[in-house]
Amino acid sequence: MKKHLLFLFLLSAVITACNNTKSDSTTSNVKTATKQTLTGNFYKRLEGTIAGKPVVMHLQRLNGDIDGDYYYDGSWLNLSTDTVIGQDGLVLAEYSFYNSYFEQDAKEPRISLKWTGNGFKGTWKSGDGSKSFPAILEEKYPEGSYQFTTGIYQDSVKAYPNKADSPIAQITFEYLKATNTDDAGNWLNIQLKKISGLKPNVDREISFKAISAAYLKDYSAEVASQQQDDRSDGEDAWLNYSNNSQQSVLYNDNDFVVIDFLADAYTGGAHGNYSSLMYCLDVKNKKQMVLSDIVKIDSNNLQKLLEQNLRKQYNVKANESINKVLFDDFLKPNKNFYFNAKGLAFMYNPYEVASYAQGQIVVFIPFNELRAYLVPAFAERIGVK
Repeated sequence: MKKHLLFLFLLSAVITACNNTKSDSTTSNVKTATKQTLTGNFYKRLEGTIAGKPVVMHLQRLNGDIDGDYYYDGSWLNLSTDTVIGQDGLVLAEYSFYNSYFEQDAKEPRISLKWTGNGFKGTWKSGDGSKSFPAILEEKYPEGSYQFTTGIYQDSVKAYPNKADSPIAQITFEYLKATNTDDAGNWLNIQLKKISGLKPNVDREISFKAISAAYLKDYSAEVASQQQDDRSDGEDAWLNYSNNSQQSVLYNDNDFVVIDFLADAYTGGAHGNYSSLMYCLDVKNKKQMVLSDIVKIDSNNLQKLLEQNLRKQYNVKANESINKVLFDDFLKPNKNFYFNAKGLAFMYNPYEVASYAQGQIVVFIPFNELRAYLVPAFAERIGVK
């Protein structure tokens, strides 16, 4: 699966011929997680320790690319493929929204892992190599968590069919599918289809094919409407359009599933654009959550907590305006929230509150600062005392 596109947002690789592919994985589960090789596409929920601290990690692999996230005492740390070693080893690069914001060229920590048959053992190492700690992880799906498979659908078309090095338009859907066929699994699959803009009663492949055909038809019509002149090779590279989406798991416990739906597109110009939409799914009650399902707090108090944590996380001093980071000297809550067992986060996409160059702005509020406002039923389910 692709790395989170926040810091690796590039144009899709140029494909020299039209293609149409679909793959769907079979996730390893508790009963079958004894294979000694780490092959195929998968989603894995992992529990264990890194540097002796308890962590929950989510890893997804698609067509050889592995990415994911984990958390222990606060916000998420994101993971992407550094190196795959044979069929049982990998090295993951680790980054957070905050250290990448301040040190874009800094060396990222690495986690070297070897598959044991039902988990991983390895080593976390700081970017400068000065610190090293053991990492021990086991694949687990306790009651209230769910298993998924990962899949991909791709299609593309050339701008100039008779030109070998023609620009192309490519569309890609990376998706999750719940493996269970009970009420919970069926409900999750309906929600996952809706997140990707699909009709719940139509097969994914049929829907993806229809969306792709319309996108590629519009692209071909746009190219045909433009007057092709005598530009030299390479000057029409801006016609390498792309439209990609990816579903990732950020939380999977206590009958809650949090999905990050990341979409990026390039349609010419200096750069494309990307955004993440967060979907907090309450599987127990079969509903997409709203903020009032988590906290009962007025907007003024929530804004104060957001601004306080923005200052901490983005190093804005008390005597400085937060427009050091943002367009304005205030930060209002939005509806793009998500959570883990430690706190509540708000995601602001490029241009929403800051420039494209600033990237996505994420503010994490620990639950210990929200305890007085937490909805009791939510706090009990997630284990906040």
